Amino acid sequence: MEERTKIKVGNADLDATRIGFKAIKEEWNEYQVADGTIIKLKLVVTDVFKTDDYDQDLNPIYVVKSSNVMSVSSPEHLKKGATKVQVQ
Repeated sequence: MEERTKIKVGNADLDATRIGFKAIKEEWNEYQVADGTIIKLKLVVTDVFKTDDYDQDLNPIYVVKSSNVMSVSSPEHLKKGATKVQVQ
């Protein structure tokens, strides 16, 4: 069942239809920062809307709502309560 709605994009109110979707693949992006911590990030789509508008290549314009998911894995010596190693 289609759900018609108006969505705000910038200063414009667009007519759109909420459409169903399924995740085919959701991968993590992994980054290692200078202190050895590994940060993983993943974008997770929560809603998809097909607008009544089209881009310059005549493709329908979609608006996607999403959330970012983050996971942090730090070396033991950086964790709260870890004993500090003294350099001599």
